[in-house]
Amino acid sequence: MSQFPRSATEFTLPRTPAVRSGKVLVVESNPAMAEIEALVLANAGHEVISAPNAQCALTVARRWHPDLVLLELVLPDLPGADLCRQLRNRSPIPIIVNSLDGDPDAIDDAYTAGACDYLPKPLRTRELLDHICTHLTAPQAA
Repeated sequence: MSQFPRSATEFTLPRTPAVRSGKVLVVESNPAMAEIEALVLANAGHEVISAPNAQCALTVARRWHPDLVLLELVLPDLPGADLCRQLRNRSPIPIIVNSLDGDPDAIDDAYTAGACDYLPKPLRTRELLDHICTHLTAPQAA
């Protein structure tokens, strides 16, 4: 039996070299978007697990110890900023938030809660990979 909740999905692909690969937790409630993000990251050489809600994300983070979290701000069970705060209280790992609506107040709340970066949706592949690479090589990720 897997150590992760049934709702978590692990993605693995043959790897292409990444500048610094890492373990990325994708927290995304839209299954299609989660799969696209996970496949892009896995293809770039990262290990990826996707969680569809905050509760699942907390369980995965506690058991898997990701190097970075890509966090959707609109989740079904908890506001993204609240999840960001809980993750930040457990670990100094980089948390990149993303959202489709771009609500400035929600983005400010996420930064206040401990997010280190924000990317608007739709995500652009190169921009996503560049931001992830930047945060995985930053001093706090060491």
